Amino acid sequence: MSGPSGDWHYGRRRHLRLCVEETWGVCPEDPAWQAVPILGDGFGLKAANPRFRPGTLYGGWNRSVQLSHFQAVRGGFVTLPWPQVAALLLDVALDRQDGELSGYCMDYYTPADPRRYLGVKADGLDVVASALGRDAEFRFTLQAAAEEPAPALAEDDFDYSGLSPVPFLFDGAVVKVEDAEVTGVEQFTLRVRNNLAQGPNRGGIVGFLAAGQRAVSVELRTLDDGDAFNAAVRSGGAFSFEATFAHPEGHTLDLALPVLHAEESVEEAAPGRLARAVLRMEAGTDEEGDDILHTVNLAATTTEAESP
Repeated sequence: MSGPSGDWHYGRRRHLRLCVEETWGVCPEDPAWQAVPILGDGFGLKAANPRFRPGTLYGGWNRSVQLSHFQAVRGGFVTLPWPQVAALLLDVALDRQDGELSGYCMDYYTPADPRRYLGVKADGLDVVASALGRDAEFRFTLQAAAEEPAPALAEDDFDYSGLSPVPFLFDGAVVKVEDAEVTGVEQFTLRVRNNLAQGPNRGGIVGFLAAGQRAVSVELRTLDDGDAFNAAVRSGGAFSFEATFAHPEGHTLDLALPVLHAEESVEEAAPGRLARAVLRMEAGTDEEGDDILHTVNLAATTTEAESP
């Protein structure tokens, strides 16, 4: 709808789709698009144009000397783990080939400025599951090679018909530590950091985005009903962690960390409130070199993926 100041619109008219790139920074000629619903106002990937200003007095007391250096594309993206796209979204942050992350092309539709992002990589991912909100969120931190206008993009290009009406929920999730179910879990946050290194300016865009060493951690918030967490911190020993999410349609999502080390256990015990404990853990690797494994089983078909 066109208004006095342009294409004003409600946020519900904004849409996202993505596909994997064969060559970084180049959208495939025949892309396999997957539409992904955005959670709330949860898409913040956007171009910035940092200015280059030499640290001299050349030009006088004001900033008369400055130039456009290169386009920097950073931001976030928040969605829910819809069963049919959960494996794809986890691969964005976890799947590596020869130690490197794949690049993705993203089309983002807004009536005011439809645009395309090239060479998108995940700098980080937070999987936040909360009994309070009852859902689980995928919160991405992204970087990209470039943002460009896509005036031919239309709302009809986004098809959500293959998605279940609800995502995986925290309700019914089973959390296990060393194969023993942990009850009273109120929230956990699984964090993945890929430590992207940004390359030099090449023709006004970033030359490369290289994935660094991956860091995986877990923060588990639960009722303080035992000494297991404190004992894990004192001993320094390794243990495993697993969270399995169910779905009304029979799908399952499993996240497993085979080797975890407890860093600290923080106790919260305000008068008049239930005592709680927050355990913070860092992931190591098992004998196969795995730090995190993820599996999505769909009721009709099965899609499995493991991080190398």
